[in-house]
Formats: sequence, C-alpha cells, structure tokens
Amino acid sequence: MEWKKATKQDTHLVQIPERWLHLYYYEALNVLFRFENALRVFVYVILKKEFNEKWSETAISSGGSIKSETKSRIAKAKEHAYLGYELSSPMLYLNSGELIDIIISDAYWKYFSPFFKASRSIVSTKLQEIGMVRNSLAHFRPIKEDDIDLIKQNTKHVLLEIEKCLIQLTAITTIVPSNSNDDWYKEIKPIGSESLKISIFHSEDEEWVRVSIIHTIPTLEKKKFGENYYSYKAGNFRTDQLFSEFPILKDKCIYLSEGHLWGGQHPNFDLNSVKEISLVFAKNCLSDNLQNIVKALKEIVQIVDEETDLLKQDNLARGKLIETKSANASIRTRDDGSSYWSVSLNSMTTPLVNTSEVEYWGTRAHYETDFISGSNQYPWMPDSISDYEIPF
Repeated sequence: MEWKKATKQDTHLVQIPERWLHLYYYEALNVLFRFENALRVFVYVILKKEFNEKWSETAISSGGSIKSETKSRIAKAKEHAYLGYELSSPMLYLNSGELIDIIISDAYWKYFSPFFKASRSIVSTKLQEIGMVRNSLAHFRPIKEDDIDLIKQNTKHVLLEIEKCLIQLTAITTIVPSNSNDDWYKEIKPIGSESLKISIFHSEDEEWVRVSIIHTIPTLEKKKFGENYYSYKAGNFRTDQLFSEFPILKDKCIYLSEGHLWGGQHPNFDLNSVKEISLVFAKNCLSDNLQNIVKALKEIVQIVDEETDLLKQDNLARGKLIETKSANASIRTRDDGSSYWSVSLNSMTTPLVNTSEVEYWGTRAHYETDFISGSNQYPWMPDSISDYEIPF
C-alpha cells in the first residue's frame, strides 16, 4: 500500500499524483468547507443578535438545543483529543443539515429571512441541494463534475446577502462622528485613561458597533545584552479573563477579537506598542444595555490602571486583567544591508485554546470582499485553512 504525496513546485503550483481523485473532488471540498463554516458564523451571529446570552437555547432538529446537543458532542470529541485540534465552540459541532433546519424553521425564519432574496421554499431547496452534494462527499460516495457547478451557483444565490452581512460585521473601520448624538456614543467616548484608551467605530450600514480598547503596553523591566539584544518584562492585557470578570460583555457582545501586535521602541529603547481588543455589538443591543456596559468599561479602566501601577512596583505580581509577559528585541538585517530593531511580542497574543467562550474569535481580520471564498481562518479555528494572507 503506497500513499503517494502531492508536491509543491517553485511556481506555487502543486503536482498531484495521477492515482489521486479527480481535481473536482478537491474543488467540491473547498466550496463545501467554506459554505458550511460561513453558514455557522452567520447562524451564530443572528441568534446572538436576537437572543443575546440565550442564543444557545435554540432548538435543533436532532433534538434538544444547541447547548445540550453539542455539549455531548464536544465531550465525545475529547475522548480522542489527540486527533486534530481541540475545539470548544458548539457551532463547530453543528452540521449543515442542522444549520439549514434552524434557518428555515417556523420559529426562526423571521430572523433569517431579511438576508435572503427568495422565498423560504426556494431557499430551502437550494440549501438542501448543497446538502445532498455535501453528504455524498462526506460519506465518500462519488460525485459528478456537474455537481460543482450546482453548489457554486447555489452558494452564490443563497449566500450573497449573508456575505454582505459578514463583511459588515468584520470590516468595521468607520470612526463614529464626534458630533454623534447617540447616547451610547456620548456615554462611552469619554471613558479611558493614559494606559487604556477607547475608540468607537461602526459598520457602513451602522448596524454594528466596534468598541476598541487600546492598551498601551508598559515596560516593567528592560535588560540589554551586548549591542544587539534587549529582553523585557512587560504588562499584558489578559484578554482571556475579560469575559469571566465582566460577564455582561460576554452576554451582550457578538464577538471579541485581538488586533495584530506590532512591536516598536521609544528612543530610550522602552517598548512602544499597544494591544487592541475589539468588542463588537449589535447597535440596538448596545443601546438597550448601555448603563451596564458603560459600568463594565469604566471598571476595566480602573482595574488596568491600578494593576499596571502594582506591576511597575512588583513585576512578579499578577492582576485580574494585567499580567507580566516576556518580550525581546534584536537587530535584524534587511536585504539591502541596512539594520533595524525587530521586537517580538508573541507571548502576548491569546490563543483560541486559552478560552472556551464562543464569543472569542481570535485575531481580528478585515474583509472587504470574499469573506466566504477567501477567508484563510474562520472564527473558533486555531489555525489557518489556506496560505492566503488575512487582510487587516
């Protein structure tokens, strides 16, 4: 039994052994993998928007609720945790049939219908046709090349408005105007301190609000080794503790993400970097729960300030939201021979495995187009699914 491997060429082309499956099988896998995971994200977003912390009580066709049914599936998966990745999001344990049933059900169709340009019966038919091809592939039954055209066409028809929704939700970069009269803006905008600043953005359709918490990373200790290396002890915002300390934020937000960390230095070689934590809310939910959310944000600022002062005196201490992490900087050489300081803050990122909360989506990505067909990492997944670079 000889399992031949595909090989990558210098031109980024891949050479496939002739004995492998026809190429259209892999194309089908790509389309269906992206279709199902985009559908998972969409269904979660709408349920969380409509039901807040009770979203997981949604009934599913296989019996029980999302929470009760997926709990047993997660437990079963942990029996073989050495295989694949350890995944804790209940959405990753729902199959496409269950997702489709939720969308077209009598109880929930009214929440999903605004995102489809067709009647429920047509949407149901197109989704079920995709499901038929998916099941054939999943159960290793042969498929036809024509099936690829069908699933491409159906996903394009059915997911058009869904993709627009997901792009609006992830590409939130428009700063809320400073003369906004919305109560949520006027209450949140003044919150902040020297070490923790808050900025507010909204989506282009103004349905979603992103509250950006920007933590200035303090240098607690700095040591120089030779002329080309610094090691640091720095204050890190504990993103994985935010929901446990402030459950109101978990209950009411759609998702939480971290920005990409960029390392910089001041002229005195102290760190000059920030860590951005983004909380995305449906605007109506933010308005309805404004006072409790404002209270939580003010407490976060107070705790961060107090704990930063504590760690400056004793960097072996650890607070609820701020802890000491290591960082370093070293001299690197560019292709043209010039040199620069490269700062590594890798220890300050929060891996998905550090939190089981479905609201934590990992590193923030910004998609202007092709969320469904171009994503290289979906929420709740600890690693990329392709080599395509995430835009941000």
